[in-house]
Amino acid sequence: MLVANGVVGDSRVQKIAWSMAAAGYDVTLVGRAPGTERVRYRLGAADVVLVPVPKTVSGYEGARLRGGDRAKRLRPGYRDARAGLTARDAATARRLRSTAAAQVRRWLATNPGADEVMATLGRGPVGGAAHMVVGNALGLVDQYGGWRWFNPWFADLELAIAPVVADLEPDLIHAHDFHMVGIGARLAATLGTPERPVRWIYDAHEYLRGIEVPSRTDVRLQMRRRMLIGVEREYIGRADAVVTVSEGIATKLAEDHRLGASPHVILNAPVIKPSRVERTLRDDCGLGEDVPLLLYSGGMSPRRGVSTAIEALDGLPGVHLALIAREDDPDVPALRRRAEDRRVTDRLHVVPYVPVDQVVPYIGSATIGLIPILHLPNHELSLITKYFEYLHAALPIVTSDVREMAAETRRLGVGEVFTAGDAASLAEMVRKVLRTPERYRAAYAGKDDPRPGSSWAGQAEKLDALYRAVLGREPGAARPAGELELVPPRLSGSGQPAPVR
Repeated sequence: MLVANGVVGDSRVQKIAWSMAAAGYDVTLVGRAPGTERVRYRLGAADVVLVPVPKTVSGYEGARLRGGDRAKRLRPGYRDARAGLTARDAATARRLRSTAAAQVRRWLATNPGADEVMATLGRGPVGGAAHMVVGNALGLVDQYGGWRWFNPWFADLELAIAPVVADLEPDLIHAHDFHMVGIGARLAATLGTPERPVRWIYDAHEYLRGIEVPSRTDVRLQMRRRMLIGVEREYIGRADAVVTVSEGIATKLAEDHRLGASPHVILNAPVIKPSRVERTLRDDCGLGEDVPLLLYSGGMSPRRGVSTAIEALDGLPGVHLALIAREDDPDVPALRRRAEDRRVTDRLHVVPYVPVDQVVPYIGSATIGLIPILHLPNHELSLITKYFEYLHAALPIVTSDVREMAAETRRLGVGEVFTAGDAASLAEMVRKVLRTPERYRAAYAGKDDPRPGSSWAGQAEKLDALYRAVLGREPGAARPAGELELVPPRLSGSGQPAPVR
């Protein structure tokens, strides 16, 4: 399994690795280390390996423009890296130009003299600038968004994890999110043989066309969006199977990329199992049972609309807001400043994540679950993780009027819908729920699963069936459930798993 992040905080990746290992597959989840040392730990019955990602390619590309000794020192490593990348790229090439480029690079690798001449011509303020202009021009006309030129970090990531994956000798590669779609495809192509093919699955966590909708004048953001869509478009059709997080996104992916089959939907549903929680959210906030407590859990970026909830506290005297956030979330300081500006700091509580199998009982002491996300195409199509967590915690929900979650909230009768980005509208809907909270909680009465199929157990069964179909064989013996406690790894002071010594 491949992911471009540090695993901690990515509940979808954690749950898939954990549950597929429980189903009998030998699972190793390869991610990115937070520092310069390799990290290894266990997640249930799965291995997690976090790999440092040196700036082998991106560092040289940055130094090339300045020239000088640093560029010369970095050149040999860059040249070796380029040769390895070229070989994997050629294995999946469907375009004559890619094949021709691979042949040129292979020739340069075997002719160091010519390679050094090319390097000299492409370094320094003049040569480096000329190289950049040519590369940018090629990227602009590239039908796949020019991601090879515009994002050398993709190359760094592939160089770091490829040897680790090769040593594992995988039968199946599960590539999570767009960062890994090309890497998964190329590794499967180069590691597989006719006698022992390596299958691969692409897991589209989001709808890339809907993440950002830049203005026509924002050229930089337009190019970034084109690049991300391009890498997905180049490789998605080559996967042995595609999975994603909602029916709406599955439909869009099938239409956009003209896929032969609609992607399989594996919801971001919560793990539901008997669990004793030593503390609750309300305990961590230091609040009594009589204090109304709003909850938002997850990413804190501006597009999530969390600032709307903070502003709404102006119109909700006595109401508190808890944010469950990553300890290193870069957007939390700005939200704290917003609370200071609104003079509601004493009613804002920021608490860290808990293990994914403890989330539902932990948040059950809140009064209302909030989903204040803003209107973006991706948000309109999504049923996000926290939505299912709120459902299973039997919380009344107040959500913005994004399409899927607003419709689901109204259909189930578990909450109210407000106008996205409008703090007064959010406050009004919170007051409405607080007047008769029992009305919304009654919608959960007598239901083990408030929305059929919304617990992780059902999603894991679907994924297990897909793995069996793709591999064409059965997994090993299932692990007893008692071995699958999600024990957090030993953490360093940064909140990340500690390096292996």
